[in-house]
Amino acid sequence: MKLLKALLFVCISFSTFSQKNYVKGYIILKNQTDTLKGLIDDQNWSVNPTKINFIDASNSEQSYSIKELTSFGITEKENYLIAKTDLDITPYLKNQLRYSRNLLIQKDTLLAFLILLKADYSLLYVKDNKGKEHFFYKDGEKITELINHFFLEQRNGKTFELNDKKYLKQLESLFSQCATKIETSDIGYGINALTNKFIEFSECIGCTYTCYVQKKKDEAIFTLGVMAGVSSDKISFVHSENGLDFQAENRLPNILVGINTSFSSARNRQKNSVVFESYISRESIEVKQNNFSANIYYLTLSLRLRHQFISRRTLKFFVGGGGNAKLFVSRSGRTAKPGVKLNMFYALEAGVKWNNFLLSANARVRTNGLPNPLEIHYIDNYKLMVNTISPDKINFQVSLTYLLYNSANKRKTKKES
Repeated sequence: MKLLKALLFVCISFSTFSQKNYVKGYIILKNQTDTLKGLIDDQNWSVNPTKINFIDASNSEQSYSIKELTSFGITEKENYLIAKTDLDITPYLKNQLRYSRNLLIQKDTLLAFLILLKADYSLLYVKDNKGKEHFFYKDGEKITELINHFFLEQRNGKTFELNDKKYLKQLESLFSQCATKIETSDIGYGINALTNKFIEFSECIGCTYTCYVQKKKDEAIFTLGVMAGVSSDKISFVHSENGLDFQAENRLPNILVGINTSFSSARNRQKNSVVFESYISRESIEVKQNNFSANIYYLTLSLRLRHQFISRRTLKFFVGGGGNAKLFVSRSGRTAKPGVKLNMFYALEAGVKWNNFLLSANARVRTNGLPNPLEIHYIDNYKLMVNTISPDKINFQVSLTYLLYNSANKRKTKKES
């Protein structure tokens, strides 16, 4: 019997130990501001937790109830806020519905709110121990529940189940702060639907705090567009003929055409993106002394990081920085000999986006000091000709891009259909 009890004790202890799943996390104790990092027991809570197990830096394991905490979280997974609010405890199951339009409210209820979206108006979520889902928005320190009320009503001797979607009117009032209308008539009462709308709302009014989205799959957004523009790329051009040097500069402005692509995160709503441009530019030379003219073609590859400012207006401003690689392609079919075909530039940009149009102004500074001239040697009419090309250090560019494809718009259209 003693052996059986001992085996039973070992099995129970092993079972209890094996159920714990400690991962990186943090807690903030009540009336304190310091964040304590350590290991938290991730139980993949089916309902919002009322207590947690935590191992601190000294390897001490301790259990905390939510009344001892102000927040806690699991690294790169989810974050919880502890606060009090009025909670709608009206029954929602069909066999428990009431014949009343009135709500049952439990005042000053202490809850661990899962943060779905952190913004000026944060979206919070609670699933109680009865399986009822609750959604809230946080404005400053005030937390308000979005009410989705089911009840029964008798009409002409028949019983009807009704759904008073009060949350739609609440959202309509809240979203009225946005300069553009946010459609609220068909928003579902669920994590994805509400999170998407609050992201749209936050994008419209701006986000003072560091924003993040929880419980929503992050996806890459890809855009593809065509671009055209003009630039002030100056070059010093020397044409040598019969031992004589004819010096000139290219005519301005230079014409450029190409493609524009960008990659960004669905989670940050394209505020930060990686932009790649590839375009061909033409620089025209004319030497009046001997009626010489030529077109020089360059391929430019540009890589930039771009930040788009959130605005309530249709026009959205952006800034960016990166680098350009400008590669000599051809000069009237001639073959380039000694010299530098590739020049590197630092690049800064500022611009504005309107729907699918982007107007961008760029300033570029060559990275190397004195240019190493590119020389083009060729025979023309049995005479040796030499063209020497030296790029200028600073130049400017203005371009207009039209987006032919935006995966974010495609995904949005698919959801609406």
